[in-house]
Amino acid sequence: MAFLPIVVMNLILLVITILLIIADRLLVNYGTCKITVEKDGEENSFEVQGGQPLLSYLIEAGYEINSSCGGRGTCGYCKVRVTEGGGQLLPTEEIFMSRAEKANNMRLACQCKVKNDIRIVIPNFLEIVREMVRNRKFDAKKRWLVTIK
Repeated sequence: MAFLPIVVMNLILLVITILLIIADRLLVNYGTCKITVEKDGEENSFEVQGGQPLLSYLIEAGYEINSSCGGRGTCGYCKVRVTEGGGQLLPTEEIFMSRAEKANNMRLACQCKVKNDIRIVIPNFLEIVREMVRNRKFDAKKRWLVTIK
């Protein structure tokens, strides 16, 4: 009986969370958004229904984006440079960015929600890791996958 208030509070929080997720999906419609991607000097565009993180759209479109945390914003490997659109840098991203990267409009693809047309540049993954090591933001304990073709 002593745990009843805790269980009730957790159920209330769960219901509120579910209602917020449903409201976000049903009430907020970003419409069709165009994503323009520059990688290795090539530029490609594709259209998506807005509202999801950039990382999920890039993976669906066949781009290889490293993300050892699975898009939870805890590894910092999915950095892209946003040249148009994208909005403000989120507090969850700041810990992974140096001052130079912030000035260069770098974002974590897993944290950047597509709300309108966006233009990005996907940097070379080794440049990202070098910059993280240089700025002491690299955590060697994190598992990550590098694919070399």
